[in-house]
Amino acid sequence: MSSLLRIGELAKQTGLSVRSLHYYDEIKLLVPSHRNQIGHRFYNDDDIIRLQQILSLRQLGFSLSEIRECLESPNYSLPKVIELHRDRLREQIGLSHTLLNRLNGIASELENTQSVAVENLIQTMETITMSKKYFTPEQQAVLNTRFREGEEEWHAILSDIQHEMSQGSDLNSPTVRMLARRWLWSMRSFVRGDGEIYESLVKMYQQEGALAADWGMDHATFDYILKAIFSMALADFTETTVPRHKIFTPEALEVIRLGEVPIRAINFHILGTEGVLLGILAEGKSAAAQVLTASGVQYDTVRPAVEKWLGTRPTPPEGTPIPAALPFAPRVKRVIELALEEAKQQKQSQITPTYFLLGILAEYKEVPPPGGVATYILREEFNVDLQALEQQLRAAILP
Repeated sequence: MSSLLRIGELAKQTGLSVRSLHYYDEIKLLVPSHRNQIGHRFYNDDDIIRLQQILSLRQLGFSLSEIRECLESPNYSLPKVIELHRDRLREQIGLSHTLLNRLNGIASELENTQSVAVENLIQTMETITMSKKYFTPEQQAVLNTRFREGEEEWHAILSDIQHEMSQGSDLNSPTVRMLARRWLWSMRSFVRGDGEIYESLVKMYQQEGALAADWGMDHATFDYILKAIFSMALADFTETTVPRHKIFTPEALEVIRLGEVPIRAINFHILGTEGVLLGILAEGKSAAAQVLTASGVQYDTVRPAVEKWLGTRPTPPEGTPIPAALPFAPRVKRVIELALEEAKQQKQSQITPTYFLLGILAEYKEVPPPGGVATYILREEFNVDLQALEQQLRAAILP
């Protein structure tokens, strides 16, 4: 039997992410031929050949669903695929030529008669509507490129959203909140600050069911994610109005206070996971601090690592308002949700320093490496086995 490649090795050799290969497996586009007893994926020569075909078709501009249809068709052949791609381009060129001819006709009528037939205007408007109903050609070209770059992540999010819809999941559940955040992060990356593109996308989703479905989202899914985002935003707002002493134990409040000190010293005004990690170590009395110390992680060595990765911002101008309590970064908000879930499982209603650290480790598992700054530093700077760390923490909170 030929040698097998682990998923990480295949990702490294092809330049794909492990997440992309996981997604290809989930949608049955590229299912690894072998798995070991604990579920690790291994790819043989035939799998690698199929992956090469997938990547080639992606380069030609095909969507993942089209690629699957091509590869599963008994009549599949690369020349036919290329011809299909050429047919698409011919259609686009034909549409442009039609529009150009109609515009030329209108220009000629205007030159000769100073008027134009209403029928010609209607035909021209129909052609323009087909080619530019929502996006300019420049925007369409930009979006096509970005969509291909992030299609796997986009479809993975939509698949998870539709799963939660089918399960009737509560919009306020931690899982749905995280999906709402992932959708916003993905949309931010997709739109990249272009408000006009965002408005056009929203109109397309709202007004064109079939067209929106081609992009992977129908009316029901879009409505669900919008409600989830609203619920998440409302929860975040409510969280800012709920006194922190109702959410955190006095020890956890001390972690936050101590964590803010080194973060403020480098002129950052938001508390991320790295600040929480520093606060746990500075407080020093909790089970979380003791487990970290036993793993070789100490405040005096973590603080320089945090400063290295965050850098130091310029001192703000005199008179700049500085919040009395630093707001939580988005990752920390998710960590708090997960920490509360951990506390509830232990019949507790407040977050302790140990639940705080368990929340950081749980959030890392939801988002692929490198994760937040805290988990990155633990892994890369101190070679901490995060799974073993979690086991030690859980053992520490057992009654």
